[in-house]
Amino acid sequence: AVCNAVGAALCSVSGTLDLITDLVPTSVDGGTQRKAELDRLVLQVQEQCEHNGARKTTIQLSELELIPLSYHSGGYKHRVQLTAIGQLDLSKFKQNEQRKSTERPSFDIIKELPMNIKPPVHADYTKKQPVFDEKGVWCIDPIDIEYIAYGAGILGCGGGGEVYHSKLWCLDILQQGKHKMCVVPPSYYESSSDLVVSVGFMGVPTVSHELLSSGLECATAVDALEKHLSTKFAGIFSGEIGGANGLMGLIVAANKDLYCIDADGIGRAFPCLTHLLAFIEGCRPAPASLCDIHGDTIMCTEDLVSTPQELEDIFRIECIKRGLIAGVCLPPINGEQLRKYSLAHSVSRAWFLGQAKFNHSKDAVQAVARAGHGRVLVSNGKIINVERNTSDCFVRGHVTIEMQEGNLIIDFQNENLVARLENGDVLASVPDLITLVEQDTAEPLSTETIKYGYRVSVLVLPAPKLLTAPHVLEHIGIKAFGYEFSNYEYVPSYAPIQSVWDVFYKKNY
Repeated sequence: AVCNAVGAALCSVSGTLDLITDLVPTSVDGGTQRKAELDRLVLQVQEQCEHNGARKTTIQLSELELIPLSYHSGGYKHRVQLTAIGQLDLSKFKQNEQRKSTERPSFDIIKELPMNIKPPVHADYTKKQPVFDEKGVWCIDPIDIEYIAYGAGILGCGGGGEVYHSKLWCLDILQQGKHKMCVVPPSYYESSSDLVVSVGFMGVPTVSHELLSSGLECATAVDALEKHLSTKFAGIFSGEIGGANGLMGLIVAANKDLYCIDADGIGRAFPCLTHLLAFIEGCRPAPASLCDIHGDTIMCTEDLVSTPQELEDIFRIECIKRGLIAGVCLPPINGEQLRKYSLAHSVSRAWFLGQAKFNHSKDAVQAVARAGHGRVLVSNGKIINVERNTSDCFVRGHVTIEMQEGNLIIDFQNENLVARLENGDVLASVPDLITLVEQDTAEPLSTETIKYGYRVSVLVLPAPKLLTAPHVLEHIGIKAFGYEFSNYEYVPSYAPIQSVWDVFYKKNY
């Protein structure tokens, strides 16, 4: 009887809403219409919860998910999902008379043949060290993929695409055993005239939750560029190490039986092709190829584009036409250009971040910050508002985090750009890396997965040194994204990035 009473006292009742409505961006009218519509929906779900039997004074909003629907024409269509929870109001229910049933239920027991089920194999993610072959080539295994995938999520700064599917593609390649994943340092190509290329996805990250990729877009784009140039490339690397794109170099290189290069084009994730260091430093923007989810490709040749902005504009328009997502292969470069215009040891950096996370389960957030030579900007925060809108093939918006000291606002355009207080004080900005992680697990949260009510921490990692040069900041600094803060000036704080060869190869081989 006591147990029944306690169980009844702990009963909760919920109310849910799932609908499509217009949510006008805050930038239009300061958020007046948006707030009014959300307040109306919150009241509606609370009334539904009360109608379902909850005590009115105990009802709280537990979930608020706002999903922009870019494929709806006109207005600012969002799919809005709300859940309210309250304690069961027992006074609304009359106690039913207890009835004893004399009938005993009969159960048919189905005898199934015994199955030979193997127990799951436990993988130890701690104390992992890279494995090298006799030539010093880094041989990737599934635990390496777990490390790199986690680090790519951190370096994605909320963008670059959700890393989970790319991780599964990598693990599937390794499990099939037809191809190997091998990584070499950029110095491997230093004295070579062979050409290498960078790959990645371009478009709106939120679309990946509704439009599944084939996984072959980037490889098909590489094939198209090889055919156009009548040559074979000698190596592949990721255009950006952040997010899902951080693993695309490994995936494409393995499928083509090439080496993946421990480098990337920007040291993190950024929204535009024009943010790639090679383009900022004056490398040619063509030829380059794009492939959509149906395998259809287009080629941008030198007679079509002469500047990186022209390439960005053409590819961005094609992305919009082709479902807001496509794989790209950027112009080939030689070993000397790779040394000058890429960010070396990006895959290693991601690996070390993953190593810190998996070897420090109790203080993972602090461990990851230390591994990235960064800081924990917010250790204990709660997401109280998320606003997303899709325009020009970008997902733009902001997330509001409730802290003890006040509210922190993080603005994003695919990637997190600025972390500021409500009074306008800027605490961090690009090109430094701003990443939201789950408070307990330190798992990175992308701009398409963050939700109302999440308990989060905010990490700020320093940008690589090459990104802090004055002429580079003109393209990727805070002013390049249209922000003007009179009381803020970006001050770089960087640390050297080690490779796995620096730490493990010379020591053990």
